[in-house]
Amino acid sequence: MTALNALRLTSWNRRSIDPLFASRSPKTLEVEAVLAGRTAGSLYVDHAENPQAAALNIGVGWHVVGRPSPDFLRAINRLLPRDTYSVLILPDDQADAWLPTLTEDLYFVRARSRYAARTQVAVPEPPCPEGYRVEAIDQALLEHDVEGIEGIREEILGTWHSLDDFLADGFGFVVLSESCIVGHSMTDYVCGDACEIGVFVDEGHRLKGLGSLVATRTADEAFGRGLRRVGWMSWACNHGSVAVSLNAGFSDVCKYDIYINHWPAENPSDLTQEEFQTFAEEYEARFAEHPPVDSGYPHIVAATAWALAGNGQKCRAQLRNAINMRWLTSVAQLKTLWPELFTAPDLQERKPWAELLALLEWEA
Repeated sequence: MTALNALRLTSWNRRSIDPLFASRSPKTLEVEAVLAGRTAGSLYVDHAENPQAAALNIGVGWHVVGRPSPDFLRAINRLLPRDTYSVLILPDDQADAWLPTLTEDLYFVRARSRYAARTQVAVPEPPCPEGYRVEAIDQALLEHDVEGIEGIREEILGTWHSLDDFLADGFGFVVLSESCIVGHSMTDYVCGDACEIGVFVDEGHRLKGLGSLVATRTADEAFGRGLRRVGWMSWACNHGSVAVSLNAGFSDVCKYDIYINHWPAENPSDLTQEEFQTFAEEYEARFAEHPPVDSGYPHIVAATAWALAGNGQKCRAQLRNAINMRWLTSVAQLKTLWPELFTAPDLQERKPWAELLALLEWEA
């Protein structure tokens, strides 16, 4: 696929590609995993034979490196999705110079990410609370019809080519309460002598040490397999994730800027109402200068921010903007974009919301 001065490679010579990524910091494994063919990603360069710039798309993330021309940055701008969440990872010393061209007509804001690591068996494994048990993510578990296993399979396939690839080189553990998976930690990437892990615990089972338990178990498994470093990425403002990683023996490596087309937090609880209001005001103000044209997604971002700031009127105003531009057309689409909205049991009985939802198509 070619987009004005950006050539998508289906194969590459690492001797010409690796130097472009050599100075990035931190050296997260996701880039190495794609370049080594261990996970899916799309690599774009400015020249096939002697590239001077590259953009690597992995999931929602875009790493841009090298010495990109304005034409290359504009080409990557055209590839960035308009209707979904995206993250840009740029060299600190080039971000300010590249962003005006790279994000022209888009609405990206600065956020902070954190990278932590363990290089040894540093802490004893926390005890497993009563009523819970830990099991390895193996073939038997993946084939078992336990509640929550489909989510585990989907997460694995988000970073591994197949379940078989994960079972061959990856590993992890789940926490079960009775017959339901309520938490897990597993490897997103394994390359060379290092791995990176993800950790999640259902909201109703947090603050019981389950995250630290499975993170410690997964990290210890890594060292038991001969790996020498275990990495952990999270948002810098995700205080829960930071605390769990520290309890599991991880130490901060660095914090660094990223750029997102969303409010700058992993969870709504990571920001205060006042912080959401400040974000919504600043984000919305940008529409006056450059109104969204091709996508109503920025209006959805602003709407959710206003809702989390406690201002339903301004939230609905932004949703109406997305409706008026004929981008938001159905209740099903809104449910996909913002499922949390529909957890309110009396939503349709509130007159302002009933009037807004009446503007949308309802599924048959």
